[in-house]
Amino acid sequence: MSTSKSSSYKTDWFVILLSLIIFGCLFVLGVVSPDKFSSVLTDVVNTLCDNFGWALNISVIACIIVSLYFLLSKKGEVVIGGPEAKPEFTTFIWWAISLCSGMGMGIVFFPPAEIIEYTFRPAVGAALEPGSKAALSWAFEYTYLHWTVTLYAVYVAAGLASAYIIYNLRQPFSVASTLFPVFGAKIYRYRSLIDGLVAFTILGGVAGSFGYGILQVTDGVRQLAGIPANTFSYLVIGIVITFVYTFTAVTGLKKGIKILADNNAKIFIAMLAFVAIFGPTRFSLNIGTETTGNMLSNIFKHLTLTEPFLGHDKWSTWWNWLWYLDFFIFAPTTGLFLARLAKGRTLRQFVMVNLVAPCLFIWAWVTFFGGLAAHAQFLGKLDLWQILQDNGVEAIMLSLFETLPLPTLSKAVMILVIMISFITLANAVTSTVSKMSFTPGPDYTQEDPPGVIQIFWGVLMGAIALLFILNSGFNGARTLKLLMGFPIVALELLVMYGLMKLFITGKFQEAGQIVSPREG
Repeated sequence: MSTSKSSSYKTDWFVILLSLIIFGCLFVLGVVSPDKFSSVLTDVVNTLCDNFGWALNISVIACIIVSLYFLLSKKGEVVIGGPEAKPEFTTFIWWAISLCSGMGMGIVFFPPAEIIEYTFRPAVGAALEPGSKAALSWAFEYTYLHWTVTLYAVYVAAGLASAYIIYNLRQPFSVASTLFPVFGAKIYRYRSLIDGLVAFTILGGVAGSFGYGILQVTDGVRQLAGIPANTFSYLVIGIVITFVYTFTAVTGLKKGIKILADNNAKIFIAMLAFVAIFGPTRFSLNIGTETTGNMLSNIFKHLTLTEPFLGHDKWSTWWNWLWYLDFFIFAPTTGLFLARLAKGRTLRQFVMVNLVAPCLFIWAWVTFFGGLAAHAQFLGKLDLWQILQDNGVEAIMLSLFETLPLPTLSKAVMILVIMISFITLANAVTSTVSKMSFTPGPDYTQEDPPGVIQIFWGVLMGAIALLFILNSGFNGARTLKLLMGFPIVALELLVMYGLMKLFITGKFQEAGQIVSPREG
């Protein structure tokens, strides 16, 4: 590991430089020959999905099984950090940080738009008439699936392994550590390489999310103030958000991130209550209940969709597998971050707070916001399908408030929610990647990473997002991010194998005892 010394810690320059070099090359190629670059990467991703898309489905199912194992079995009683470990956060704060850092700004951007998109452009393999009521039900089913159990099961499976291996087996805070049960201590020879590649993929993932966030906030400003979306507005919004999430990350997990997540969760609850009270409540509950039943009845059918008779243009590639790859890209660092929150809790509590509780909340969110979108579209209040085609996915959520009381105020609040949501996600990633980038010395007394390292990663993330959103290389960056998702899927399958091996063979924490790395 190439390091530089400070008075109390060592910086892993390999992790930092690997991300800089890859993104630098990516940006140059994307600018010099954007169409060719994006086309080649897209062909590679299509080919991989054609050949290994089925494996992505099986990997997601494996994450669900691992999560349910620790939720329902006696092994779920194991305390993270050992029997003497004490929780550091209240249950609500724990849930709030997990919820907001896990989904980022995803649910304030995509669910209503997905329901409209899937209704009018369903999978060819589903054999549904676009715009039909059957297509609407199908759209709800997949939107529920994408934003509940598949998303959080991937994060929870990674988080369970990180929490147990780091805090019970007392291994270093590193993605490489999650492979310790499979390869033993020799895995640390490749620690910098593994952490560097994961840092690159997560930066690409956050930059992509940041790009969506900038687009949505800019469109909201356009709707509220008539300010056009252009280079200047992208830069101003991007710089402001970058400053805020970097500042709150530097203030630490128990200050900035905790305060942001707490308030963000409360605003989420308030916005959900607003839509539930003033929206088409009866319609939303009816369609939500019916489509949830359909989803549960068809869950294995949905989880195994591959559309084998179609080519590269199939829906399963650019919606199902795109989402699954995105989830896995975030999984290693999200798992590490969730592990930091869970000391003193049992593995079963970990699954309850990081899977069951978020799924219930997001079910309600999709039900009421999705119901509002469906009601507006099919009862003629608002042609969201046309809005989506004219102004993009980013215009859907804010346009919905035209059908509710106080639309201007509601849009302003939702823009605030979008910004806080991304800030919470970004500072969680900044904090986690920063911890992967240094080794504390014996005199290092802080719980959080050094501020200078966090500032570096925070600014780099914002710069990458702005560079690619302002240049045609953005699509190339997004596609390369998905390409890098395939090795991360393989990594997470190995992590799950190692975790289950520990518990099935009995090499796990017994009551009052922590298995040491040598014993494990």
